[in-house]
Amino acid sequence: MSFSDEPNKTIQGALVQLYPGNGLVGIANAIPNIVQFDINPNTLTRNYTTWKPETQTGAPSPGANVQPITVPESFKGFKIELDPYAAKTSLIPIHFATVEARISALRKMILPSEGLIGDLVQSVADLVGAETDYNPPEIAPIILWLGNRIVLPVQIDKFDVVEHQHDQLYYPVRASVTLDMTVITPDKFRCTDSPLAQIAIATYEYTKSLENLSAIASAADLSPLWRLVVPV
Repeated sequence: MSFSDEPNKTIQGALVQLYPGNGLVGIANAIPNIVQFDINPNTLTRNYTTWKPETQTGAPSPGANVQPITVPESFKGFKIELDPYAAKTSLIPIHFATVEARISALRKMILPSEGLIGDLVQSVADLVGAETDYNPPEIAPIILWLGNRIVLPVQIDKFDVVEHQHDQLYYPVRASVTLDMTVITPDKFRCTDSPLAQIAIATYEYTKSLENLSAIASAADLSPLWRLVVPV
């Protein structure tokens, strides 16, 4: 597909990074970091690693009364196109920094941060040499949202950006982004008691519930068993 062609079939997707907020300042700083995109679902690579008790850290013994076992999962080569001219779904008019803004938001998702407002205040304070209260930055959880089927907490391991075409100010007009992401399982939030952790766990459990329902639907279809006995 060339960038001049209208995409044949796309779905709306987003990466949403949530920040903790305490008090009035914290609430103002809790603005989520969001990157919206259109994705062609013809190809989507999801990698699963077999769960092995002897290789998993803190693995329970067989029959132990613990939380459900989780299987390591990742997305490799997850490609999105940042092309504001292909699908005009944003309420904000297209401008010179439309693509650069999304790339900048992605960069923030792989760095420790004090939140969108907190980072801006800190950078301005550093620029003018003002002293501010130090709050230790952290990498906040990210929610991968693909339609109604996939809503998972993820960590971006790496991403590559290829910029296509530039304007007079050398801002990219279009860009292709390829991401590698690891799904964050609920056990990673065992020692975290916060609303953000609860949201991340809820999204994971929601997607896994859909997968379990799909597995039941597969078991209900007995036609493959009949083909073993009576080839058709």
